Amino acid sequence: MQTSDNIGAAALVDLVSDFYGASMDGRFWPTALAKLRDTLDARICALAHHDFASSTGGLQHAVGVDVSLISSYGDLYLKSNPWLQREDPFRVPGTVLTGMELVSETIAQSSDFARHWLAPQGLTHQLFAVLERQATQISYLLAARLVDQPPFGETEVALLRRLMPYLQRGLRAGALLRRSQNVRQVALDALDLMPIGVILISLGGAVLATNRTARSVLSDREILVIGRSGLELLREGRRVLMRDLVAEALRTTPRNRSAGTTAFSIARASGLRPVSMLISPVRSVGESASWEEPAAVLFVGDPEHAGEVDEARLRQIYGLTGAEARVAALLATGYRLDEIAEMLDVAYETIRKHLKQIFCKTGTGRQAELVRMVISGPGGLSL
Repeated sequence: MQTSDNIGAAALVDLVSDFYGASMDGRFWPTALAKLRDTLDARICALAHHDFASSTGGLQHAVGVDVSLISSYGDLYLKSNPWLQREDPFRVPGTVLTGMELVSETIAQSSDFARHWLAPQGLTHQLFAVLERQATQISYLLAARLVDQPPFGETEVALLRRLMPYLQRGLRAGALLRRSQNVRQVALDALDLMPIGVILISLGGAVLATNRTARSVLSDREILVIGRSGLELLREGRRVLMRDLVAEALRTTPRNRSAGTTAFSIARASGLRPVSMLISPVRSVGESASWEEPAAVLFVGDPEHAGEVDEARLRQIYGLTGAEARVAALLATGYRLDEIAEMLDVAYETIRKHLKQIFCKTGTGRQAELVRMVISGPGGLSL
């Protein structure tokens, strides 16, 4: 058993490092908890949570616990756990308590929790450490020893108290990282809904992120391809490195309001409609940025990969009938009124009547205005 005084600096750093790693990536919790368990000379060690208001909680990660009893800690026996009945001892984050400080031996051994959860595993002595608290909810560390081991004492309490500030910081850092990752994923998911292609490019030309439309364009390998030097543009029979175009955009500072952006269109060898592109440098690129740093966003407008307008959504948003929504969707897709009449096998005048109703319901007065409203609104999202 290592004490608070004799635990080496290397062992302390190793333990804290593992806890930080686990906080960042949950797959490493077994390793981190196993080291803490061994340091405390315990049989089990777990990261748990508890809500005193609802008397709910459970083990989030655990080592040494019988697999069949992990879920029952919170599902079956939490309300009969005498160590978690009083909220006051757990109010201050950083608090470390032994089981004997919370509950008398008589009450402890007579509880259903002790008889049906601790006893089957040969456990009795417990140690608690409050990591975080929000309102009535706490996150805490739990360690427990076997019946034939001595109870946790001042040595273990002092050691855990010494570790707590580092463990708490690791947990907070992990929570911040997870929130950041969640926000990033939501942002990427939102980009997938856009009818225009979006590609995030590094200073070296590598593709860092793409949305659904951009992935469709890349899969065609007609205009954009990913080669050994990163993203490449097929233009007039030759390959142009995107990193060169990004570098040019970063150097260019025109006086107009589109300063820093580079826009152009690419003709297709197949004869299909050209693809329009816009390179917009990111604001955070500095002179010392590495080639792996995000440098620019490439917007790709490909008529062949235009998203379909959702007619059901147009009905919901603007109160259109099914026929009106169909006409509006086809107009936004690029068809003329006479083409729509032929496609729907109705008279041209019928389509004109539908269009008048659409103008009235959407507050528009011209076809161009209607099309702009549809494709720029939520009806044009690729849900």
